[in-house]
Amino acid sequence: MSEFQFLNIDINNHIACVTLSRPPVNALSVDLVNEMTAAFLQLKNDSVVRVVLITSAQKVFVAGADIDMLKLFSQKNNHYKMIEFVQRLQLANSILEDMAKPTIAVINGHAMGGGTEMALFCDFRFIAETATMGLPEINLGLLPGTGGIQKMVRLIGRTKALRIMLQGNALSAQEALSLGLVEEVCTSCKLMDSAMELAQDLAQRAPLAIGEIKKCVNKAMEMDREASLKEDVSGVGNLFVTQDANEGIRAFLEKRLPKFKGL
Repeated sequence: MSEFQFLNIDINNHIACVTLSRPPVNALSVDLVNEMTAAFLQLKNDSVVRVVLITSAQKVFVAGADIDMLKLFSQKNNHYKMIEFVQRLQLANSILEDMAKPTIAVINGHAMGGGTEMALFCDFRFIAETATMGLPEINLGLLPGTGGIQKMVRLIGRTKALRIMLQGNALSAQEALSLGLVEEVCTSCKLMDSAMELAQDLAQRAPLAIGEIKKCVNKAMEMDREASLKEDVSGVGNLFVTQDANEGIRAFLEKRLPKFKGL
């Protein structure tokens, strides 16, 4: 695994924990986004890793885009630099969503703008009870450009998503839970344990089946019913010839727990 300046990756028992650390608030810079992209690609292609967690070493999860970077782009009239930055972050988020393994955002502090967008691209979100989420780009005269609009609309519907983005207010952890933006609100001391409990369970499941299920779920959100059903049939066909499927069927008949190897 490569060495990074602004993040750390710890892999244990098939679970990779990515810890962002760009003091003081993990503001998203070009360098941090480049490191995130490289790290996500490595984890995507790492056959040992079955689950990916993302959290922060700072008191803030991710504060959004680096405001000094935005100021520099604006002063030099480098709008193309801003477009390039947004496209890079879109790529990092897309790698997370398309990864054939579960991803979990462990939101231990405030997640604003690009931080909320990245979390929404994870499969599951656990948030500390004192943390907040939001898309405040409207307050800068901008919009959530790295996938937040798409994800927010699909998760909670047009009207609720529109109000959140047009007002730009921060949502409390409980508000995020009631809207369906997160799966669980935890005390700070139990946050990682709760997320890790899910990660450990998923790490024992059939990794190839998880990948196919994620792919079919993503396709189901984009395709009509008939096309989606064809994807499901294809997925069953892909899985049925694997060693994992054979092991799963045998384990069921032998009344024992299966030992999946991702083969």
